[in-house]
Amino acid sequence: MLKRVLFILPLLFATLFAGSQNNKYAIEAMVEGGKENFDQVLQTQLTLPKTILTSNFEVDVTAYFNVDSSGAAADIKFEGQVNNVLRKELSRMLRFMSFNKAQNVYKDPYFLNFKLSSDKYNRFFKQRYKLSPKKNVIADSSYIVYQRADLAPEYYKNGEEGLKEFILANMDYPKLAIEKSVEGTVVIDFIVETNGYITHINVAHAVGAGCTEEALRVIKQTRWQPATFNNRLVRYKMSYPITFSLRNITKDNASSSGTIGQ
Repeated sequence: MLKRVLFILPLLFATLFAGSQNNKYAIEAMVEGGKENFDQVLQTQLTLPKTILTSNFEVDVTAYFNVDSSGAAADIKFEGQVNNVLRKELSRMLRFMSFNKAQNVYKDPYFLNFKLSSDKYNRFFKQRYKLSPKKNVIADSSYIVYQRADLAPEYYKNGEEGLKEFILANMDYPKLAIEKSVEGTVVIDFIVETNGYITHINVAHAVGAGCTEEALRVIKQTRWQPATFNNRLVRYKMSYPITFSLRNITKDNASSSGTIGQ
């Protein structure tokens, strides 16, 4: 059953847009990939200027929007403590997400809630390790996701060999999988963004006994040199297989193999 939600925000803290009362029947949007993808986008892509990151920065903003035929947010409006800078950045975040339109049979607006604070940003959102993407290359602003490019993404340090070394050093073969003699290859799809972080992480092939969860935990920590196409940095969809083999357990209890950019 579709749940209709009425948001009542204190007028003292709300900047209401015209016609907002029509959103009392708005439906919470379902992000493809769920909350994990929503969080991954914010944690790796959100960039807030120092001018608004005061010691008491804490906002609760609700975005209302329609969803077009491609699953993208359209006609975005906001309620809450939002200025032009924050409005622009949250609108940009929505461009990274796709939404399930099939849930809405009444054609009501959708909503998503953003709760941001200096503390959360510094602990989770801020990019602690700044990459150095290819110099003198402009990032594509179309948000198109490519599967072919002039140069595919590569792990930021020593390419594929560096990625294998990182996985070997950071991944543990799950104890349950060892006890039950579980082996197999977890295949993970994701998008390498133009800033070198990954989003839209999806399991294309799972392995039980904790192997899938461990592979996801490690792949989320990876950083990349982004793909280039027509001398621009572009978003790029790719796959990476991580193999759990009891015959090849290292001191770190992990093994990996695979081809990148499938």
